[in-house]
Amino acid sequence: PALLLLLLLLLAPAAPAAAPTSCPAACSCSNQASRVICTRRELLEVPASISVNTRYLNLQENHIQVIRTDTFKHLRHLEILQLSRNLVRKVEVGAFNGLPNLNTLELFDNRLTTVPTQAFEYLSKLRELWLRNNPIESIPSYAFNRVPSLRRLDLGELKRLEYISEAAFEGLVNLRYLNLGMCNLKEIPNLTALVRLEELELSGNRLGRVRPGSFQGLGSLRKLWLMHARVAAVERNAFDDLKALEELNLAHNELASLPHDLFAPLHRLERVHLHHNPWRCDCDVLWLSWWLRETVPSNTSCCARCHAPPALRGRYLGELEPGHFTCYAPVIVEPPADLNVTEGMAAELKCRTGTAMTSVNWLTPNGTLMTHGSYRVRISVLHDGTLNFTNVTVQDTGQYTCMVTNAAGNTTASATLNVSAADAAAAAAAPAAATGYTYFTTVTVETTDAGGEEPAPQTAPAPTAGWEAAGGSTAAPATRATGKPFTVPITAAAAGAGG
Repeated sequence: PALLLLLLLLLAPAAPAAAPTSCPAACSCSNQASRVICTRRELLEVPASISVNTRYLNLQENHIQVIRTDTFKHLRHLEILQLSRNLVRKVEVGAFNGLPNLNTLELFDNRLTTVPTQAFEYLSKLRELWLRNNPIESIPSYAFNRVPSLRRLDLGELKRLEYISEAAFEGLVNLRYLNLGMCNLKEIPNLTALVRLEELELSGNRLGRVRPGSFQGLGSLRKLWLMHARVAAVERNAFDDLKALEELNLAHNELASLPHDLFAPLHRLERVHLHHNPWRCDCDVLWLSWWLRETVPSNTSCCARCHAPPALRGRYLGELEPGHFTCYAPVIVEPPADLNVTEGMAAELKCRTGTAMTSVNWLTPNGTLMTHGSYRVRISVLHDGTLNFTNVTVQDTGQYTCMVTNAAGNTTASATLNVSAADAAAAAAAPAAATGYTYFTTVTVETTDAGGEEPAPQTAPAPTAGWEAAGGSTAAPATRATGKPFTVPITAAAAGAGG
């Protein structure tokens, strides 16, 4: 009996020894069963008896519909799991339990209608998640917060997508690549949580316009693709948040022009793709022609051709000469008025332009130049050119100058901000308080550009047909003309007036 017991003890470990190298009948295995391929076998379920040694498991192009709880629980060494091109409509909670080393999970080309958020629990090392081309209809809040380790997320071709929550991408602090191409997006979703994102694919959508703030928080983004996105307009300051951007692709859109000095804040931008757009080669693209020469001097023909006017059709933007145009500096049609406010109030100095193709900056009383994206604690330049004060102090008193610039030059207009101490203004405010009205006063500086048409003689600055570089890679005007403004009467509304 003792000999028999010893024999049993010696043979006991040998029984499961075959399991690490076993291979399901429907699959082919290699490298001691660490690589298992079960493609195109018309499988309805994930096969049993997959080796515990498996690191790579390919189950693509089968008929699997449901991924059940604990299906892969014994595959602790699994690093890559491919379930794409099946009929997967449901992933049960706990389907990926027991996969502490899973690096890549592919679920593209299936029939998922929701993001299987809870199934991603415990995938602490997941780096890549592929969900493209599923009939997913919405992406809820915190859809991926269980996998903060993600580096690449592919959500392309979600053609039935109707809604993306404002907090959909919360928690993805390590994400480097995001694909949202061909998702029928009409607006760019909130991406502020993606602080380490480096590559963003938005091609094939229906965006129409790219607005300021669309890329807020994406200070690490290096590549942005917006091809075939039906973009007809890029608004002023739209790319100001992308300080690290190196490559921008706007090809195959509906762009005719871009705002003056749109790329000025993008000091690392080296590659811009602008081809296949209906560019209107007039004064509004003059700055862009100069920028292309400075940025890609060896290949100015790489990017875009003129679509209009007929005389310039087919010419490359980077090869345009200043002599092709007669341009006029912007003309201010309403001079500013002085503004009197009490300390602690909010205040605004507006500087509106007749065209979005100009740039707007402000000069403060101490000589500081304020641009969009530059802040002085309580003072900032908003997207529309407004100089905003969140909480004025007596020290803010002084003259503020608005500078409106286009390719031909700039025009300035000034307003004086008078800030009185709160205690001194209290007595004066008493009569107004009795009326029950509250006043919020702003100064408006409205400007308009001639837009290629010769302005009236009394307001037109001298035309210019050239410019000179002012450092960097942007265009600076050689001639700067200030239009002679005419006075527009302003009627003050009485406190007791109706309407």
